[in-house]
Amino acid sequence: MKYLTAATLALLLAAPTLMGCHRSAAADVEADQPTNAAIPVAVATAHEQGLERSAEIQGALYAKERTTIASQVEGNVAQVWADMGDSVAAGQVMLQIDPREYQLHVGSADAALNQASARAANSAARYARAVELRKDGSIAPEQFDQIAATMRMDQADQQAALRALDLAKKKLSDTEIRAPFSGFIQKRMVSLGEYVAPGKDVYELIAIDPVKLRCPMPERYVPLAKLGMPVNLTIDARPGAKFTGTITRIAPALDEDSRTLLVEAEVHNPNGELKPGFFAHVTIDLGQDHALFVPQNAVLRYAGVARVFVITDGVARSREVKTGATLGDQIEIINGLKAGDRVAVSGVDRLADGTLVKEQRS
Repeated sequence: MKYLTAATLALLLAAPTLMGCHRSAAADVEADQPTNAAIPVAVATAHEQGLERSAEIQGALYAKERTTIASQVEGNVAQVWADMGDSVAAGQVMLQIDPREYQLHVGSADAALNQASARAANSAARYARAVELRKDGSIAPEQFDQIAATMRMDQADQQAALRALDLAKKKLSDTEIRAPFSGFIQKRMVSLGEYVAPGKDVYELIAIDPVKLRCPMPERYVPLAKLGMPVNLTIDARPGAKFTGTITRIAPALDEDSRTLLVEAEVHNPNGELKPGFFAHVTIDLGQDHALFVPQNAVLRYAGVARVFVITDGVARSREVKTGATLGDQIEIINGLKAGDRVAVSGVDRLADGTLVKEQRS
């Protein structure tokens, strides 16, 4: 058995002590490097402020009036004076149904009225004489009653003949198809010489000055909409042209599916440039409003979703929001936040829900 030298023995005795010192130093280094360090962020407070609110929405144009005109009498179309695209004035004759048969009816009714009027006049004269005779008892009561009854019947016949004449004249007048209001012929449904029956559609007429604008207003703007408010619109068919109108009607209830309120405006259209059926890009100035704002840097957008990080007790909490108008470097938060919420405005792309943060002083 070999004996260890004094130097070797000393080295072996010192080794555990040296290894212990090495492990202690390594532990100290790891302690100085934390695995979940707080991320420094700047913070801003969500606040309310005033702004001039305007709504940019889409709408469509409609005729102010649109009606289908039908014939009231039967007969053949004798004259056509208005066709598709023509401008007509209220009361203007657009089409004539052959009036000759109705003219004959008027003549017959007029003759019948003359006869009935003559009988009524004769009966009235006989009754006047009978009244005088009754005073001195020269006429029997039964005869007087008969004369009075005959007079009443003749007067009733006269009234009936008068009504028959009025009806005949109306039918004659109805052979002229007139425009009920000023507008344009959208469609003509009959041809010259065609036989038409009562109730047959002959024209479609529209009025387009002013023209109606209808647009659905988002729910958040509804409290600001008022009758008489001005609207501005443009149409794709007239690039660069601007038109103005006034809100004239507001629907009483929202559409349950779209959560919008139908608003109607009238737009002056003296030259007929605006056609019913056009789509319109609409701006409505809604006046002064208050809204919640945060700096635009606070909003992180990804895959069409906007979110902010609300800072609470040193922890970032993700909050999905809906944004609205921008005002300088501020952006409106429509929902998802309340006034006083404190949000991160720097390093938001490094944050996730639950991330520890350290607020930086600005």
